[in-house]
Amino acid sequence: MYGSAALAGCVAGLAVGLSALAGCDVLMQEFRDQLGLPINVAAGLQAETVVAEAAHPTGLAFAPDGRVFYSEKDTGQIRVMVDGKLLDAPFAEVPVNIAGDRGLLGIAVHPSFNVNSRIYVFYTRSLTGQVTGDPNAVVDNRVVYFVATGDVASEGEVFVAAIPTQGVGQRVGGRIGFASDGTLFVAVGDQGSLLAAQDTSRLSGKILRYNDDGTIPAGNPIANSAVYARGLRDPQGLAFDPVSKLCFVTDQNLVSDHEIDRIEAGKDYGWPAVIGVADTPDELAYAAATPEYVDPLFTSGSDFSPLVGVAFNPSTKYRLDSVLQLFYGISDTLSVRRLVLTDGRDGVAGEHSFAAGFPSLITDIEFTSAGTLYVACQNAILRVVTYP
Repeated sequence: MYGSAALAGCVAGLAVGLSALAGCDVLMQEFRDQLGLPINVAAGLQAETVVAEAAHPTGLAFAPDGRVFYSEKDTGQIRVMVDGKLLDAPFAEVPVNIAGDRGLLGIAVHPSFNVNSRIYVFYTRSLTGQVTGDPNAVVDNRVVYFVATGDVASEGEVFVAAIPTQGVGQRVGGRIGFASDGTLFVAVGDQGSLLAAQDTSRLSGKILRYNDDGTIPAGNPIANSAVYARGLRDPQGLAFDPVSKLCFVTDQNLVSDHEIDRIEAGKDYGWPAVIGVADTPDELAYAAATPEYVDPLFTSGSDFSPLVGVAFNPSTKYRLDSVLQLFYGISDTLSVRRLVLTDGRDGVAGEHSFAAGFPSLITDIEFTSAGTLYVACQNAILRVVTYP
């Protein structure tokens, strides 16, 4: 940490002129980070730290009573904030297998939370009953819920659904969310198997749809199957559009052409036959031969930085023209961008920078019902506020 003399030297530069401060910008920002001061992330926007030294948060969820819940990948803990303060005791803890991409990966609040107080999570269960990194000491990937009548769960997990594990823990996905009809969507990666994403008898590489108790909705594309859509590689964000009511997912590809997909029942999003938009001879042939195939809504093109998180802005808090737009994170560049969707919500009319300069790799983004954007990073959770 820099000493006060260095900071004083920068401040003293004001007496000489602004040119004397040219080398102090980075230093001043490092002081702000170390002291937990707001970070300037865009003109008129700052990111305030609400949880410092967070332990790899993977998902954010906001309860109607104002509590903020988040999941920690490697500890297996569900943490809770009340009135903006992180409580010392975790809300609940699950025995996670943390090999590779496994862990506690997704979290969602039931749409009838005011009635049933349910918090749902997706995690990889350890065979030992404790946290382990042994890829073979695993039971399954599963969705469970806890009842949040208090700030600490009074009972253990309630089992909802199991998704078999495979491989050594690659590309698990694990994002979850509730649709407007109350059904639960689960985004699962291919778990390292290229063949799994197109095999409808397997749950890897899919968007799955369940009732809130784990039974299969009658309207799923395949009778008695949770498979809702196929052809996903490594989904790292899931949200529902308040206009179209459809599910939108960020999917990380091999190197580039990372995708945002607009999920529809029975559709095929291409992996591994198509990466990004179908534009090579082989990909175009696959698309022509596969009536269910659809191109992604948006791709990162040649940009290698993975897309992570997706959320729809419910308010005019960050300017009138950003309401109902789609926001997503770019992990490696520590930034958040926004897409302007077409009136039909099936195309992109524009893409814009929203905020940049977050303290570490972004892992998730989410809006509160009042329209405040929270950004989860590998070592902190922040919220974006406006200032004059």
